Amino acid sequence: MRAKDVALVYANPKHADATYWTLNDRFERLYELASRHRADIWLANDWTAMPIARRLAAEQGVPYAYDTHELAVDEYAHRLLWRLTQRPVIAAIEREGIAGSAVTSCVSQGIADRLHELYRLPEKPLLIRNMPRFEAHPYRPCGKTIQVLYHGVVNVGRGLEACIDSVALWRPEFRLTIRGPGPAEYLEALAARIKGAGLGDRVTLAPPVPMINLVKEAARFDVGLFALPGHSKQNVHVLPNKFFEYTMAGLALCVSDLPEMTALLRQHDLGRSIPNVTPQAIAAAVNGFDRALIDLHKRHALEAAKLLNWEAEADRLFAAIEQAVAAAAEARQIAAQ
Repeated sequence: MRAKDVALVYANPKHADATYWTLNDRFERLYELASRHRADIWLANDWTAMPIARRLAAEQGVPYAYDTHELAVDEYAHRLLWRLTQRPVIAAIEREGIAGSAVTSCVSQGIADRLHELYRLPEKPLLIRNMPRFEAHPYRPCGKTIQVLYHGVVNVGRGLEACIDSVALWRPEFRLTIRGPGPAEYLEALAARIKGAGLGDRVTLAPPVPMINLVKEAARFDVGLFALPGHSKQNVHVLPNKFFEYTMAGLALCVSDLPEMTALLRQHDLGRSIPNVTPQAIAAAVNGFDRALIDLHKRHALEAAKLLNWEAEADRLFAAIEQAVAAAAEARQIAAQ
């Protein structure tokens, strides 16, 4: 991002839209591809799609909706340079976009509360959690070896180094698999860390699987792990899809003690929370499980999955979208008279 553009945004937030189109040449290409189609409503998935959806909606005379999976203005707030250069642009794009959005939704109540406060919205965004479609999986009790899984993006800032380091402190029956896509150099660094700690027989780096097979493959494990550092408001309010994927797969959960995840963890008795992301704290949480407790939480997860699924969650989003489309059509009819 050019310093000149950032300065212009500080002076006039409306310059953020022009700045957006300079950030990535793919944005213009995405717009060109999308403009070949007509829609009743355009849906912007996260702030990076907002100007594209707004432009298309304005040109076609239809509404647009905004669904955010992140707390965009705080996503990397622990980085000073990001706060100074990128946050103002993101905030300006999001503020302007939400103001004109027919439907605004997000994946956690904490994000909804923060957006409501930050942009002084007349009402809170709609809560639509990021859940998988329902899949029926049989209960599978623990075997001799207890298999722990992390699946998702494999990259910095996700507590994976601490997870690996903690394995040396786990009871011997536990094994860890880290599965997902990531930068080659980061995966190489994790592999070196595993080898250097002498954990090659207890920690596996596995390649990603297709999204449609994610839950099915997770069901082969016993515990779903996510030790996310709570170093930003974005992380504090996180309610990731992996939480629901682990639940759908019938796993016991071992996740960071962050408000959104902890509330659901306790509500459905799904597992144990990790008070802070250190090897010692992670190991204490994992070692707090025995086979009987894991099996109990696995049964609870399979019951919770009947409620925490996309079929149960989607109706509110579809109803809001249908209402927005109908209102826009009625407004066009009135204007045409």
